[in-house]
Amino acid sequence: MEYLAAFGIGCIGCGINIVCGFGFGIVTMMVLPFVMDSTMGAAALVNIVTLFQASWICYHYRLSVAWKMMVVPLAAYFLVSWFVVRYASGLANDTLKTMLGVFLIGLSVYFIFFAGHVRMKANVPNGVAAGALGGVMSALFSVGGPPVSLYFSAATEEKEAYLATIETYFLFSNLYIVVLRAVHGVITKDVLLCSAFAAVGMVLGTYLGSTVFRRISADTMRKAIYGLMAVCGLVMVFS
Repeated sequence: MEYLAAFGIGCIGCGINIVCGFGFGIVTMMVLPFVMDSTMGAAALVNIVTLFQASWICYHYRLSVAWKMMVVPLAAYFLVSWFVVRYASGLANDTLKTMLGVFLIGLSVYFIFFAGHVRMKANVPNGVAAGALGGVMSALFSVGGPPVSLYFSAATEEKEAYLATIETYFLFSNLYIVVLRAVHGVITKDVLLCSAFAAVGMVLGTYLGSTVFRRISADTMRKAIYGLMAVCGLVMVFS
């Protein structure tokens, strides 16, 4: 069941990601913790699959990467995520699921009411803040994109530079945290098999995102995801 769920979530999450610009990590963490035995295992799956996805995009846009802009947020990410992974590896799965529920509720509130109004200047303090907050969010729930997205969108002027830089950031950050999770025993044979099924599902999801999902309004899809995030968060908190 969990392998089929991983395949389906990989497919749907990738399709949504193509239309909305986000979705794989959030959709995965809304569903797989209910199916897999470990919330941290579901988070590890997101890291593994995102690592391979980012590798392809980084290679394609490798000439547009703004390397210097990544140094500060990556350094903050590496330091903070190291502490958080060590802390989270000792938490009970029920505790992690409750924390994930609260996080999803908070994230849905942010996207609905504040995302369109928040701006971030590209400077060293904001780079540290974005990397550190992304490190906490990624280490716990593998959804560390929002703060670094704000930072890199302010730091880059061209669309290609933004995409190349943030995906290269995701490449290094996910590679690092996959190693951390492996060291702490989170990445098991079961997690690797689920990741493989999710990766195959993403191939189909690429087609769906380019055909079927394109017929749905991106704004409507985003609102549906925000509402679903809140519902899933409430279920996790009170289950």
